[in-house]
Amino acid sequence: MTSVAADPEFDPVLSGVDRKRYPMLGHLDPYGDTVLNRLQVKSLLEELSEVRVNPEIVSEEFADTLVMLCHECLLRAHRFLRFAGE
Repeated sequence: MTSVAADPEFDPVLSGVDRKRYPMLGHLDPYGDTVLNRLQVKSLLEELSEVRVNPEIVSEEFADTLVMLCHECLLRAHRFLRFAGE
């Protein structure tokens, strides 16, 4: 199991992430737990490819980390990507 610390600046609620346009990113709650299944992880990857150029939503470094975790999650079946909030 791989784990990383979240970017303390990442807060999709406070940064105003459009949940309709970016439903996976927009529903990551830094204060609550979030679990994504394989299909949701694929959607998160698509969203990250779009927002990488917008540091107001997610820093490039944190986006790179999330992409790495998504790819690791997709290596084998029956894996989930878990975000543990504060």
